[in-house]
Amino acid sequence: MAVTEKNAVVTVRLSPPDLERIEAVRTIEKVDRATLLRDFIEDGLRRRVIDIYRDGKLTASRSAEVLGVSLREFLEMLEGEGVPVNWDAESVKSYMRSRYGG
Repeated sequence: MAVTEKNAVVTVRLSPPDLERIEAVRTIEKVDRATLLRDFIEDGLRRRVIDIYRDGKLTASRSAEVLGVSLREFLEMLEGEGVPVNWDAESVKSYMRSRYGG
């Protein structure tokens, strides 16, 4: 039996200028508003989690878990953003040992 994933409905109040900006981007990209807002949320979450990691409030493995990606993918995100990796963190050491031996 397949498990179906249900989306939650969340209501957000936007100011008229914020809605205008969203509609401008939506029109340019030719996507529906829901898709665009989901993309904005995903981008914002990624940026926020990377900032929290940078501040030392999250480990790399917990950051990856929050974002729903593998540790490798999160480390690649950090590299892409130019964020230094805490190579002393046990989760990163363990990942490197399992990936490259040692």
